Amino acid sequence: MELLGKGVSPGIAVGEALLVEREAVPVFRLLLGPDLVESEVHRLRRAVEVSQAQLRAIKDRLSLEVGSLHAYIFDAQLLMLDDPLLVDRTVAVIREEHLNAAWALRAVAEQLHELFDDFGDAYLRERRTDLDDVLGRLQLNLAGAQDAPSLSRLPRPSVLVARDITPSEAGELDWERVLAVVTDHGSPSSHTAILARSRGVPAVVGLKDATRRIPAGALVVVDGDLGRVEVEPSQPALVNYREAQQRAEVEEQRLIGTRTLPAVTRDGVTLCLQANAEFPEEARSGALYGAQGIGLFRSEYLLGRSRDFPSEQRQVDVYLGLLEAVRPYPVTVRTWDVGREDLAPGGPSSPNPALGERALRLLTRDPAPFLNQVRALLRTALEGPIRIMFPFVSGPRDLHLARELVARAAESLAREGMPHRSDVPVGVTLELPSAALTVDLLAREADFFSVGTNDLIQYLLAVDRVDPRVARLYEPLHPGVVRTLQRIADAAAAAGRPLSVCGEMASDPLQALLLMGLGVRELSMSPHAIPRVKAVLRSVAAAEARQAALECLDLATASEIEDHLRRRLGVAPGASLVASS
Repeated sequence: MELLGKGVSPGIAVGEALLVEREAVPVFRLLLGPDLVESEVHRLRRAVEVSQAQLRAIKDRLSLEVGSLHAYIFDAQLLMLDDPLLVDRTVAVIREEHLNAAWALRAVAEQLHELFDDFGDAYLRERRTDLDDVLGRLQLNLAGAQDAPSLSRLPRPSVLVARDITPSEAGELDWERVLAVVTDHGSPSSHTAILARSRGVPAVVGLKDATRRIPAGALVVVDGDLGRVEVEPSQPALVNYREAQQRAEVEEQRLIGTRTLPAVTRDGVTLCLQANAEFPEEARSGALYGAQGIGLFRSEYLLGRSRDFPSEQRQVDVYLGLLEAVRPYPVTVRTWDVGREDLAPGGPSSPNPALGERALRLLTRDPAPFLNQVRALLRTALEGPIRIMFPFVSGPRDLHLARELVARAAESLAREGMPHRSDVPVGVTLELPSAALTVDLLAREADFFSVGTNDLIQYLLAVDRVDPRVARLYEPLHPGVVRTLQRIADAAAAAGRPLSVCGEMASDPLQALLLMGLGVRELSMSPHAIPRVKAVLRSVAAAEARQAALECLDLATASEIEDHLRRRLGVAPGASLVASS
């Protein structure tokens, strides 16, 4: 069986499918050996005991605080944990079908949901809320039990199959055991796709019903170049895939061998290719692929799963590690790009977080975390070239506030006698249309600019890039996007300010040619993309790319622009873009 989706991270992987369902915790469907069945039953019963103890503690506390009138509701949940319909049925599924406890519980939950939905009494139907609460608690306690599967500890190297994967889940994934990623939803600019590319893990998204059609444990081939997923391939097909996989590995080594080659066009124009980094280890990966520094370090990694701001010294240690990994090249650190929802999961939610109180907008609420981060960066700058980049800047006023913050940080360090540098370059991520339209004004206080094309495209086209219903409308080569990028490049050049692109457009060889043609000379991308982008840049003349890019400004659709670029610059769809030595 062959499924077609959108390839978002290149490469071929062959492995066993591991299905993930999002419940209170990720749920895997695992087939158990006969010798593991009874231990799994014991794990379920232990989770029930822990859940009962938790509910009794909550009930006792409520009885003391507000009286027994409101504490009685937990009696119903305690009764559910004693109900044979829940526990005994789950045990039966484990023993009869040899399935893990979490998946067995999920299967029984579906049966109980149908039972509750059939109740004619509205009160009884509403008790489904209590059922969901109990089920969620059980799943959490199962995950907390010894040897429970989790995204941070996968049971074996596998092809991950899921409806989608949230940024926090992608961040904690045991990537060393992820052979490939397959999702029902997603887009090339989704967080999962970006991380997969940065890790060199093949990924196909937008398959719609892969989680329904791919059985747990099935042998799966994932082709991230063609967006193809084959389930239980025939033996001849499997042999062909294995051979293609070996060829791809050889090609990968050849590409790595180009890391010492300069990114110079046929007519002698030099570009700077840098790496985006989500985690410190990606800095080392960037150096392996020939990156000339880190053009974007997403510092939110430092918040960890607890979403707590790290200490100043902890940050200094991490930033020093980044400098050491790419020395003598620079490191650009993006300050906290988070919103209240990111910091307090489950708390009050904005109607539209993408347009809410986030990043610099949190300065007026609590400047301390931003001040500590800038202090850490100013201290680190003594050891190497650090640049500070502020995201979500809407115009000159925001940048002025950021500049004031940097000045305050330098003043506080000086008062304490703490060694630091106060002349660290301060730049702006151009991702809001209002910032794109005021580059000339921002240039009065910004030392450099970096275009975050992922969000800029989202805001320009009014397309939520992770919403599968409109993902097809997310077009990096839309005429409005190309014209906006041209305006930014012209304004930055007129002001004499360095300009880079750190969004996913930089990782696409054809789009990188367009960016070069528009005047961009610095590109920051997933480390694994650097050799391929370098190859295509070395294959053309900058003057030809310039002419092709200018001609694109008169074209009306993204498809016309793509076709024109391919035709003018000799880049065929799917062509191997490997530079000669």
